[in-house]
Amino acid sequence: MKRYHFIYNILLMAVMGISLSACDDYLTIYPQDRIIDENFWEDRNDLEGMRYGAYTQLGQQLQKLIIWGDLRSDAYLINPQNNSNQGQRSTYNKILEAQLDSTLTCYDWGGVYTAINYCNQVLENGEEVLARDAQFTRTEWNQMKAEITALRSLCYFYLIRSFKDIAYSNKVITSDTEIMQFEPTKQLEVLNILINDVEAIKGQARNRYTDNRDTKGLITNTAIYALLADMYLWRSALLEGRANQGAVDLKVSNTAGHADAQKVLDYGQAAIDALFLQNQQIGASSGHATGLTLKDFGCTGVVNNVQLIANEDMKGNYAANQVVSVPSFREIYNNGNSVESMFELQFSLSDYRGNGGIVTHFWGSSTTSHLGANNNAFLVAEGNNTDKFNKDCRTWYTCNNNYSGTGSTSTSTPYYNFKWSLCLFNKSGDNVLPKTYWSEDSEVAYQNWIIYRLTDVLLMMAEAHAVLSTAEDDAHIQAARTIIDAVHKRSHIDQDGTTASITKNSDKSRDRLLELVMNERLLEFAGEGKRWFDLVRYAERIGGGSNPDPRDPDVTDGSEGVNKMIDLFMAQGNSAMVSTWKSRMKNRWGLYGPIYFTEMKANGKVSPGVYRFPQNPVWNRDQQW
Repeated sequence: MKRYHFIYNILLMAVMGISLSACDDYLTIYPQDRIIDENFWEDRNDLEGMRYGAYTQLGQQLQKLIIWGDLRSDAYLINPQNNSNQGQRSTYNKILEAQLDSTLTCYDWGGVYTAINYCNQVLENGEEVLARDAQFTRTEWNQMKAEITALRSLCYFYLIRSFKDIAYSNKVITSDTEIMQFEPTKQLEVLNILINDVEAIKGQARNRYTDNRDTKGLITNTAIYALLADMYLWRSALLEGRANQGAVDLKVSNTAGHADAQKVLDYGQAAIDALFLQNQQIGASSGHATGLTLKDFGCTGVVNNVQLIANEDMKGNYAANQVVSVPSFREIYNNGNSVESMFELQFSLSDYRGNGGIVTHFWGSSTTSHLGANNNAFLVAEGNNTDKFNKDCRTWYTCNNNYSGTGSTSTSTPYYNFKWSLCLFNKSGDNVLPKTYWSEDSEVAYQNWIIYRLTDVLLMMAEAHAVLSTAEDDAHIQAARTIIDAVHKRSHIDQDGTTASITKNSDKSRDRLLELVMNERLLEFAGEGKRWFDLVRYAERIGGGSNPDPRDPDVTDGSEGVNKMIDLFMAQGNSAMVSTWKSRMKNRWGLYGPIYFTEMKANGKVSPGVYRFPQNPVWNRDQQW
């Protein structure tokens, strides 16, 4: 699959003569050199060129996807060291402080719309290619149509989580005239469309490909089910939050999102079943490492067919300076396309197509990185239990302050995130955070980027169980605790659960379990572009507030959820910013990014100071262009 970032992209550019440079057009989504004419769609190769181009284009937006989905969260603090790119560092600091500005280029969504337009090209012209190419079968087209429909929905899903109300079209855009007709479509309306689109094609994609890189790098049925679970989880939060009026107590169940929460359980299990089948079909001889121990860590009966990579060599007592390796990290991040992977964007050193150095750009070492891990937030996520913190291999990687270069250690700050590098550790005692033994990060710029993996879906299901609970310590609460514990145990030295169990006897309520899910997701997905989206969903689920929504007077503005999210999560390690964040974010609209100013400009004015595509009301500062 990694070949698509090289061979097929070159094919695509050569045939279409496309320039992907930015322009001032509203969505920047159609080829600027020439529009594709009807003679282009001759055979399957033309269709596949556009198909692979869509994946390539999405991969090229990785830096923005990370900023939109992660940067504003509690996981990070700005790197206090001087940086060789102070301008970029200053931009990231502004975002962390919620000083969002519509002139920041990182909020230009045009590249994602380009990927969407490529998907629309495939979907609009597939039937024509099917009629012309006798070697292209109806089954193959149906599989591709399902795959690309899901990919388009994933792109739009990123946009509504990042910007709330967006421009939506399932048609190919070929001119400025068409672009000028766009008006905003409400977030919930778009999400309804996306869910319906993916529901219509579920189970119709391929289960696997001959090459394991294709199986993990193209959207298969397991990825489609994971996407459905994710979208239903978001819709359950949006519906529940809009049903909450005034101050909210999450212990009182709101059934507005219950039907969608049940869908999360259904499609979460479907995704895991499809992954289990996929891995059986692939087999250890076709790309997966041999010698791995796979365990369910107590999930069976709550979630079936769970196969987590066990970190067996972390167990027991270790002498000082003994090397500790972590098979789950090696397989999931360094090797990539693991048995737990459901979909990841492919990058490859052999193809000379990297991720742009994004990983080291955000979380690398010393002055090359812009961010450090918020160590205190991770400690709080471990229940303020230093022993658990020190025995969790995830904190070894994401809160490491002992690294200053290959083969050496120091006590430099800040805390770095090395989960994308292949690291070993020296143990200096069971209760002491391990020191980095060595790190091989020369290929970090070519590591794949994971969109969905097994523990992501498991924790979606844990959240859904918490949502569905109607009484303290009911069956759904117990199921949520079982899943959280399983994910937690896998990464702990004491995997028998006596020490690793994250939950306590008092953790029987719905609101506490939702908080625990958020804590576990911080530990599990640090540096994976998900944390801010998780916090936004948490705040949206609470909703509440005493004022009407600025754009929807039928519901309250969600300020209660925003404030609670800030108090519970964002305040950890940065309490001085709490009042500033609350003042700047104000309501649910403050959770989303500003509309890039050129998008409004290109779309045109309706009247002085009023644009056809309005700015996010929280970030609606008067811009002079």
